[in-house]
Amino acid sequence: MSRRIACFLLFLVFTAGFAPRLRAQDSSDPLTEDEVQQIRDNKTNPNERIKLYMKFIDERLDAIKQLAGPGKSANEKAQVRARFDEFTHLCDELQDNLDTYDAAHADIRKSLRELVADTAKWPAALNAVGSDPSYDFPHKTAVEAAQSATDEARQMSISQDVYFDIHKKERGKTGTGPG
Repeated sequence: MSRRIACFLLFLVFTAGFAPRLRAQDSSDPLTEDEVQQIRDNKTNPNERIKLYMKFIDERLDAIKQLAGPGKSANEKAQVRARFDEFTHLCDELQDNLDTYDAAHADIRKSLRELVADTAKWPAALNAVGSDPSYDFPHKTAVEAAQSATDEARQMSISQDVYFDIHKKERGKTGTGPG
């Protein structure tokens, strides 16, 4: 019994040491509080959740287009870098959700059709922004994330079609989805 207590106390000490760091990471979350709540509200609705991620990513892409360009101030360039970082993180979060839904065999074919079309536009739109040495790395990272999301959406769309052709009785189910 004392071993359990010792393990529990060690666990508390260990997690308490990480709590401030975890809280600090929240400030780098690319989503606003409202966006986080929208994602949470659609926890059990994978198609709507994917559409929300597309919407948020498209909003970041629009912001990048508006902010980027020649003759920008240092502050504006910093904002462009921040939007590139948000775009990249949101692409990563979208792909994490796709992986989870795929593993749970959630039927996300409807949103995947839209996602394939939307993601196909992202790399070209990012490349059209142009390059600036002050945000060259975040730009390159965002383009890579966009291409990765495009590739995954296409591949998953094909695999979902095959899976649900074989498993007809599971069509329309939401799976367990991400937590």
